[in-house]
Formats: sequence, C-alpha cells, structure tokens
Amino acid sequence: MSSSGPPSTVHIAVVGDEGVGKTSLITAAATETFPDHPPPVLPPARLPADTTPEGVPVVITDTSSRPEDKQALELACQEASVIVLCFSMDRPATLRRVSSYWMPELRRLGVHVPVMLVGCKSDVRPADRSLHEAVLPIVKAYPQIETCMECSAQKLQFVGEVFYYALKSVVHPMAPLYEPESQTLRPLCARALKRIFKLCDKDRDGILNDAELNAFQVLCFNAPLQTEELVGVKQVVAERIEQGIVNNGLSLPGFLFLHALFIERGRLETTWAVLRRFGYNNSLQLDDDVLGRVNFDHAPDQVVELTAAGRSFFRGVFEAFDRDEDGVLSAREQEEMFSTAPADPWASPEYEGLLVETSRKGLLTLNGFLAKLAVATAADPRLMLAYAYYLGFPEEQPADKLFQISRPRRQERRADAPRRSVLQCYLFAADGVDTAPALEGLIAQARPAHGTLAVPIRAAAAAVGGGSADGSVAVTLIVRAVTDEQAQVLLESPAGREELQRCDVAAFLFDAQHPGSFRAARERMLAVASAAGDVLPCLFLEANEVDASPQLAEEIGEACSQLAVKLPASYPAKPGAAVYQAVVATAQQPELAIPETPTLQAARQYRRMLRKGLLYTAAGTSAVLLGYLAYRLYKDRAAESGSGGSGSSSARGSSQQAAQQPS
Repeated sequence: MSSSGPPSTVHIAVVGDEGVGKTSLITAAATETFPDHPPPVLPPARLPADTTPEGVPVVITDTSSRPEDKQALELACQEASVIVLCFSMDRPATLRRVSSYWMPELRRLGVHVPVMLVGCKSDVRPADRSLHEAVLPIVKAYPQIETCMECSAQKLQFVGEVFYYALKSVVHPMAPLYEPESQTLRPLCARALKRIFKLCDKDRDGILNDAELNAFQVLCFNAPLQTEELVGVKQVVAERIEQGIVNNGLSLPGFLFLHALFIERGRLETTWAVLRRFGYNNSLQLDDDVLGRVNFDHAPDQVVELTAAGRSFFRGVFEAFDRDEDGVLSAREQEEMFSTAPADPWASPEYEGLLVETSRKGLLTLNGFLAKLAVATAADPRLMLAYAYYLGFPEEQPADKLFQISRPRRQERRADAPRRSVLQCYLFAADGVDTAPALEGLIAQARPAHGTLAVPIRAAAAAVGGGSADGSVAVTLIVRAVTDEQAQVLLESPAGREELQRCDVAAFLFDAQHPGSFRAARERMLAVASAAGDVLPCLFLEANEVDASPQLAEEIGEACSQLAVKLPASYPAKPGAAVYQAVVATAQQPELAIPETPTLQAARQYRRMLRKGLLYTAAGTSAVLLGYLAYRLYKDRAAESGSGGSGSSSARGSSQQAAQQPS
C-alpha cells in the first residue's frame, strides 16, 4: 500500500510560452515589486519551512521555453510537485497552447502532479473576456488542472496567492477529495469520512451527539467547539440538507455535507487534518506509519494467520452486517460491510476464482468469510491489517493481537508444539486431468444451486467444522492448483524452491482410467519431493470413483509401497469433506507421507555409511588403546620384577664377601 503523503519539500515549476510573464510573476511574489527589466530566467528560489504558510520548504523553479533550454525544462517538470502553467490574458494564442501543446507535453513526460492554470497580465485583459468561460473547456478536458486563477505582476494583484494555492494543492490537494464539476465528494473521500464518522459514533446510534462532536473536535484540532459554534454548525446543516440533523445530533449525510462545504469554501486543510489524524495519506489509503505497527516478517516455512482474537473480531463484523441474521451475507450486506474501505478486498484479480463455502443460493457463509480472510492474511497480512482498521478496529488498541506468525515447520512437527491453523496445499494434476472437481470437493456447497461459476477456479479454501473436541481451532486449508508452467518454475529456479517451502503438503491428481496419468503423477511427485528437500509430505488423489484395472491397481500399490506413502485418496462425485480430511491428515502426519525419493535414499545410505565408519573407527581406536594399555601394564610389571631380582643378587654378593674376610 503506497504512502503518498505530502513531500518533505514542495517543488513548484513555473512553465509557459515565452513572454507570458513567468519571471515577473516570481519576482513580484518574492519582492513585492514589479521588475522593469527581468532576466531571461531566474535561478531556483528556495524558501525555508518557517517562511511558508504550511510550514513546508519550497523550491520555485523558473523555466524557459526556448528550444536550447528544453532539457532543463523537462527536468524541472519531472521533479515538480506542482506545475504553475502560465498564459497571457492579452494573448489568446497562449491559452490555446495550453491544450494543444503544454498539457500533452506534460503527459508525454510522465508528469502527473497537480497543475495550476494561471492567467498573467490580468491588468491588460480585454474587458469583454471572461477567464471562466475561456478555461472551462480546457479544465473539463484535463482533470489534472486543479485550480485556475488570474493575476497581475505589475499591479501586484494575487501574485502571492498563486504560490500559496500551488503549495496548498500539494499539501492539501483537492483532486482526491472533491469533484468540482458535479460538486460532490469523490467516492474514496466519502468512504474514508464514513469510517471516521462511525469510529467517532461511540454509542453506535447513527448520529454524533454534542459530546461525540466535541471529542472529535479535540481529537483532530486540539480544541472543543464553543456552544455558539456548535449551534451554528447544526443550523447550517439543518438549513442545507434534509435529515442532516437527527434528534439534535449530526447524521452521516450531515457530516459529509459539512466537509463538502469546507472544500467548496477553500478550507481543504480542515478535511485533510481530519483524514490525516485518522491515518490517511494523499491516496486516501491508510499510511505506512499506521500499517507499520505490526511486524509481519517471517520465513518461507512460516505463515501469518489470525489469532483467536482476530477471528473473534472479524466474526463480530460478519454478524453485525448480517442484518437479517440468516447466517449469510447478501450482496447488499457485503457492499455495506466494505463501504468504509477503499474497495472490496477480494475484488482484485488474484482472488478471481477463489472458491469457498457458500449457501445454496451462492451467498457467503461465516465459514466462507473466515476462509477468505485466511487466504488474504496468508498472502498479504498488511492488507488484512488495513481492512481490520477499515472495518472498525479501534486505533488505540494493539493490532498485533489480531495476528500471529506460526512456528517454523520443524518446530511444529514436534509433538509438544501447537500446530498452525492454516495449511497450504499445492495441487499438481497430470496432463488432461481437471482440478476443478477436486477443489470443489473441499467444501460442502461449492457451486450455487442455479448453475456453474462464471470464472475458472484457480484456488480453494475451506474452514470445515467448528474445531475439535479438545477445543483446538478447525484448520483452514488453502489449496492452489499448479499449472505445468508454474510447476516448471517451482522445480527449476531457486525462487521456485523457496516458494515450495511455503507448501505444507503436495497433492498429485491422476485419472484411474488412464495408466499413463498415474505414472506422470508419480514422476511429478518424485521431482517435487526432491526439489523441496525431501521434507514435504505428499499424497496421491484419484480423480474419480471408477475402480482402476487390476494391473493399474497393482502398479499403484507397488509404487506407494516403494515411495512409502499412503494409497491414493479418492474424492466423491458430490462435494464433501473427504479431500479436506485426507490432505489435512497428510500434512499433520508428515512422517507417514514423505516419499522415499532416490535423493532421500542416497542421503540415508550416506548417513548409514557415516555411522558404520564411525563405529569401525571407534572399534579400531578401542583396540589400539587396549593394546597400548596392555603393553604399558606388561612393561610396568617387568620393570618391577627386574628391580626385585637385582636387589637379592647384591645381598648375596655382600654376604659372600663378608664370609671371606679374615676374622
């Protein structure tokens, strides 16, 4: 989600035909004097933040339209935050050039910033010429033109206002808020203000009473409304819009009307102060500062999922918008649910064809709603954080309690570690085998009773059951059908192998009526399991209930025995939970489903050789050590024996000598 708030420095580029008065306009605004002999082009003028009304540094760049200065002109336009496009009020040809040359040229340069159209030399304008009538067709043709005004550098009329409104068009732009031609708030602005209204309506009665209005005023502007101001606001709304004041409180239509009125009167900063206080950027999306409150960094083998508090919050949203309490959301109820968000989060192309549980009439059930949330949270958790705020999660509460990151898969596979509540399965199909029926088998009522889905099924998610008897949460299973092209990327590129780490289980679909189909599925299983590092649990899925031929059945049994995986699971012709149960059980008992690939067998043989080598080395070392100890013991004993014998001999020799001495 982009963060397109006001820039830290506003660059104003002043452009237009030669001689329309660009340099004189800048000089008059800066010095409050009219230059008799202005230079051809002024150097860039830098205004520090403390000298501008909005407290933002400004750089004003004068330009020349001479051919030799074209490169400098283009650079100034491309660096600009806003373009001041000048024409001369006494030269109609310069106004025609706005639409015939300047606006197309800005488009060619890729410049999509606000444009202020300024008629210079208003002091010499023909008396019969109206600026409004002259520029109206141009403004209609180019919505990028945000403001039109006239000025006179010689008379010092409105020259300062030109740059003030240019600055405001960047810091407080009108384009995201208001459609001048229809005089209505733009849809994104109305949606954002509706969310703000509902957040401030603490008692949820549909109106802002005096206490709520004052709390809103203090929150946004650090000052309460005085009694006479409050009375005046209500009086203006009551006079101008029906049902704007209800039970002496401000209704949503009245709240929206007030902001349209502020904008019409040029007080855009009021509406922008409100929007920015509630976290919106210039694109009327929640700003990165808001969405950065939760850290979603995680390894490929981890998944971001909703916590119990997160599921409870979104379940409460579902129940609040299920007005008729029939357990499903109608199209109108879904539209109302997302009326405070920029759009339906699942309207984007990546969710096209997503299949979840619905009623027989095709309406979204609570299980289907939670399944969609699980898919979106795993794919883009920042988006789901944004939608939690759009759907009313209070800003003052810690949003990280809504989400959790699962443990690394190796830790999860230990018996004492809690398991993740979201499992991702990649479904590989043999050539010619349709994956759609298998995906439909995940959920109780996949297709509306009145016909088939209008879009092709590319993925399916199911939240089946209400949890186990031990109180654990039911697992949401996300199954993605993998095309042959995608499979090639997964198997042959480093990025693909990393993507395989996100997969908790792989399923391989074959048609029992075609022996070649099973062989292709077996080869694909071997390739995928090896590419995943021989840690990915796998299973076969049989595409129909027709029994395989005896020869194929024997081949399947033999292959499953060699691969050390379970016999194929088959899904019924009618939707049910069989596929869900088989896939989840395989993911949760990986030790029974990791295929015995050649790479895994080679790795095991290598480990066995290492263990044998270590045993032989240990035995040899022990033998050498024992021999050395025996040798030392022998030497020690021999030394002791030799030392005792020479002592006796010496004693005998001494006795003999003593006997031979004369008395």
